[in-house]
Amino acid sequence: MTARWFATFVACVLLSAPALAQPPGPPGGLGGRFGGDQRMPPRDPRQVEAARGTATMRGIIVAADNGSPIRRAQVRLSGQGVPSRVGTTDERGRFEFKELPAGRYTVSASKGGFVALQYGQRRPSESGTLLDLGDGQTLDKIVIGLPRGSVITGRITDEFGEPVANATVSAMRYGYQAGARRLLQGAGQNSRDTTDDQGQFRLFGLSPGEYIVSAGLRAGTEVTDPAGEPTGYAATYFPGTLNAAEAQRVNVALGQETTNVTFALIATKLVRVTGAVINSQGQAVTNGMVVLAPPNARLAGGGGLNQGATARIDGGGQFRVINVAPGRYTAQVRTMRGGFGGRQAQDGDGEFGRIDLMVGNDDVDGVVIVTGPGARVRGQVVIDTGAPPSIRAQQVQIAARLASPSQGVPGGGGVARLNDDWTFELSGLFDARVIRAGLPQGWTLQSVLLNGEDITDTPLDPPPGQTISGVQVVISEKSTNLSGRVTDTRGSAVTNVTVVILPDDEKLWMYQSRFVQAARPDQDGRFQINGLPAYERYLAVAVEGLEDGQAGDPEYLARIRPQGVSFSLNAGETKAVDLRFR
Repeated sequence: MTARWFATFVACVLLSAPALAQPPGPPGGLGGRFGGDQRMPPRDPRQVEAARGTATMRGIIVAADNGSPIRRAQVRLSGQGVPSRVGTTDERGRFEFKELPAGRYTVSASKGGFVALQYGQRRPSESGTLLDLGDGQTLDKIVIGLPRGSVITGRITDEFGEPVANATVSAMRYGYQAGARRLLQGAGQNSRDTTDDQGQFRLFGLSPGEYIVSAGLRAGTEVTDPAGEPTGYAATYFPGTLNAAEAQRVNVALGQETTNVTFALIATKLVRVTGAVINSQGQAVTNGMVVLAPPNARLAGGGGLNQGATARIDGGGQFRVINVAPGRYTAQVRTMRGGFGGRQAQDGDGEFGRIDLMVGNDDVDGVVIVTGPGARVRGQVVIDTGAPPSIRAQQVQIAARLASPSQGVPGGGGVARLNDDWTFELSGLFDARVIRAGLPQGWTLQSVLLNGEDITDTPLDPPPGQTISGVQVVISEKSTNLSGRVTDTRGSAVTNVTVVILPDDEKLWMYQSRFVQAARPDQDGRFQINGLPAYERYLAVAVEGLEDGQAGDPEYLARIRPQGVSFSLNAGETKAVDLRFR
């Protein structure tokens, strides 16, 4: 896919000088039923007053191909530390947000049949340009041109050429997630459709590019062949293969409709998987569900393939999963007390187990899944200076995040609010974790200690059912502030790039690294990153066309490292690093 598709229209333009001494009154027709803005309800009602300001932002949403206004388009305004606001355009395509606090904002627009965009976005899968807004300032005449979405239509049949109704069809594309390039569901709710009685589907509002089209029936759908054996249809990729790597890519240009993407689902024998679930005490588990899912299904976005299957565990600890297509699966179970399937236990208790299965053309019987209890981590949060904290304990949240991408780890546990004495307990933990803190603005995590040893970036992998005590989370009000400006060779501001900050030591390029950050410049080419850990050798690189999530890919970081501008950052330091792009 070429990166030039956004050059075919004026995607986002700031037409006039944004700063005015006094904000003018709103254009006629704004407000009321159309053009109004709506604050998203905050968790704490007091946040509404805190977020009120004196700035204004207004603009227009137009169709990129002919410049006509788009009515009833949804416009979303979001900024760090303030509630999001959502508004709709009026009959002239205009929008307005008033009483905004000073800050840096992202503006995005969407409407059915168009490609959703952020202000300043020039390529698919990258972020837009931030808008820096000062007290009393008005950003006026912001224009976002939405291109009409691309369309893929076609038909799904069975092996005899007959139409298949109620098949789920998805447009998938490769993107970055969890530090690697993976096959993901296409953006937008219209990248998935269900076939009608003639097997027809229509996927619309797509960004131009290359897609892999998949189709499948929900687990449990089956037919019976002449021999009386249960058969069904496996997830199939266009033009008719079970292997995504062998799929033919469907190319769609800007606003183009690609038709006749027709292929047949591949019939396969369905089998049965049966077994038992036993807990860590050797007793039968009698409350829970067994889930079979393809490995890494969650990380790959699911793809709409619906290849998972579930079964309830009976009173004797037995389970029976029917209509399972051949393939590789991860079978996992978590007891109801631990919050499986959305039922969350308050204490995070419960047991979890999983095994990998290879399912062929024959039934799989005698599977035994042994569950184990989650671990606990207990500790306390302290201030680096030893002084009494200026924030309340209830404003701090401690989380145990997965140390590496992993499918099959259950939800629940891993997050805790502080007690009044600033102690915490994390429960229901499975697999290796790193301890992180959710803090109010201006505060930062300084270190995590276990019995005096620094484990801030070292995974903690407690044995199942064990409790680790003595964890100390040190937080500081000395937050680092990195800023700078990106300019070209003539000194003009560059806005269509992303600034990536990375440590020189590749050992720190781990999953969800604290040391790797990315930021888009604002309309003046200025970028800002807060809360980076102190480090003696950072590298700053301005890159073009960075996809969302790509900065977490170690292979990509290795490619851009030679271009980096080196700098150091001390604890609590404010530093400016200017970058020249080409």
